[in-house]
Amino acid sequence: MNYITDQVVNRIQAVLQKKNKKLGIKPHQIKANLWIFVNCLIENPAFDSQTKETLMTRAVDFGSKVELSEKFMKGILESGVVEMVLSVAKAKEEAKM
Repeated sequence: MNYITDQVVNRIQAVLQKKNKKLGIKPHQIKANLWIFVNCLIENPAFDSQTKETLMTRAVDFGSKVELSEKFMKGILESGVVEMVLSVAKAKEEAKM
């Protein structure tokens, strides 16, 4: 999950830095405004317990590499998440004052 989420968050954070350099928006603020669902097949997965709640296999051992396409990232950026994160960050900044 983090492997995909980090790619999305890093791209959104880069766009937010260009739009508003004064606001120091952190990755956790972006993640709070996202819902990401991933359907994948991991070769030889290793889990932390019998209930298989946490995948322990490192991303480099997945057996494949996923790079999100530019079309997919453009769709995410146009979905309104950037504006949502900016408005939340600005509201928090105003509340501090």
